[in-house]
Order: sequence, then structure tokens, then C-alpha cells
Amino acid sequence: MKYILKEITPLGGNDLFIANHWPDNQMDFPLHFHEDYELNLTLHVRGKRTVGNLVEDFTEKDLVITNPNVLHCYKRGESYANVRCEVVVVQFSKNLPSWGIFDTDQLRPIREMLCQPAPGIRFSEDTADRVRDRLLRLPHLEGFEAVLLFLDILHELACADRTKVELIGLQGDGSFAHSRRINKIVQFVEQNYSRKISLDEIGRLVGMPASSASRFFKKRTRHNFWDYLSGFRINRAAQMIIETEHTISEISYECGFNNISNFNRVFRERIGTTPSDYRRKFKASVIPKG
Repeated sequence: MKYILKEITPLGGNDLFIANHWPDNQMDFPLHFHEDYELNLTLHVRGKRTVGNLVEDFTEKDLVITNPNVLHCYKRGESYANVRCEVVVVQFSKNLPSWGIFDTDQLRPIREMLCQPAPGIRFSEDTADRVRDRLLRLPHLEGFEAVLLFLDILHELACADRTKVELIGLQGDGSFAHSRRINKIVQFVEQNYSRKISLDEIGRLVGMPASSASRFFKKRTRHNFWDYLSGFRINRAAQMIIETEHTISEISYECGFNNISNFNRVFRERIGTTPSDYRRKFKASVIPKG
């Protein structure tokens, strides 16, 4: 029997987007991912947000775009357990940036925003305030009026003050401009995470001594390189646990861990549960297919 996640984006073939509004969201869905983009506005509570390999605090006005196939989840803080959590989620096609209309001068900023090589994009509270009422109204509209408002919101976000926009997971200087060296390192990790990687290799890749490459990566991304590599491997492992029937041991080795005990420990530290429990929880929340 094959399984599909309940949290599959319910976009029909003729849908531009779907928008949902929860006046009081319980934030009890586990770490998961979608094939499509997700724009998420969270109001009134604080807590922890996981996007890709980055776990960080979120505030009462949190506005984030999560890229396709990126693991993510939200957990409200204990002190906000009894506070109403209002959430708007807009999901739209992973193929949207490739549509020809977004190559026009008027809409190109939207495509450029969505094509950033990062797990997600976080917007400032000022930006969240500017689009808040529009996002709250969007789920209640239909037809062309809804399409116009959706594009208006995306355009507002794409034109936001870049000093107040941050790519989640890769750099923290508020700029959309990526370092060529950082991109080379990220691509190298994506292609080689299943094997042993050394700082000497990273240094040679970007033309720096190993120690300098390590400091450079930390300065530009806010990640220790080894933490980034470990987080990348764990995220890949989590996806494989969901998508394949491989054993936990097989997955650990395919994701670059040579010791199953170390893999279990790091997975639990980052995901909050063991690999086996993670698989069981997802199988308990799926719908049989066929």
C-alpha cells in the first residue's frame, strides 16, 4: 500500500492559488512539506518556527514564504497556549515563476522574489501590517477579484524594502544578493551530502584556506558549516523517511551518517522525535491511496 500525506496542497489543475483563514489555529501539525509555495501569516502568538534547517523564534506578526519541498512547522510558545492564534495560509503553484506572464516588466519582481535559492523568505512586521487586511480578505473572495488581490499581495512583498526582508537559512544581511562562493558551497553540499565532506574540500572549492572558508560561511549565513551540513542531512533524511520504505539504517547511511546511534541522536535533537517515531506519526496521519 502506498501512502500520501494529508497535508498535500489541494491545488486543482485550474487553480492559481488557494487561501485559507483559521481564526484560531492550534498549530499542532508536525514537521511537513508541500510541493508548492506557501505564504503564511501568523498573528497574536509567539513560538518556534522551523523552515528548512533553521529553527527560530517568531513573533505576533509573522509573515513568511516557504519554498516548495521545504520542511516546516510552527509551534506556539507555552505562555501562549490559551491565546487565539489567527493564521492565513496561501498556497500556490511551484511552477508560477516559470509562467511567461511573470517575465514582463510589471510582474518580474514577483518571479525574482520566488526564485531566491533559500528555504524561505521572512518579511518585517511593518510589511506584515501593510498586507494583513488584504490577506485576511483574500480567502473570502472568488474569481477575478481574488486573482487581482493575490497578485497585489505578491507584488507588495516583492517590492518591500530589502533591508527588511531576510532569506531564511542562508544569509542574514537582509539582501537578496547572494555570494557566489556561498552558492557554490550550498550546491556542493546538495550534490555531496551523502559522503564525507571536509573543510579542506570546501576551502579548495572557494579558493580559501579551510579555516577562512569556515569563518566566511558563518559570517554570511549565521550557520556554523558543520551545523548547516548536519541540518541539511537531517532534512533529507526526514523526507526519505516519509517518501520511501527504506529502513532507518539505510537512510542514515544514504544521508552521510556512518553511525546509526549518532544519526538517531542528531535527528531527535533537530526534529524532536526519533526517526522511527517520526515515520509512525506520519503513517498515522495519512490516507491510503488506491
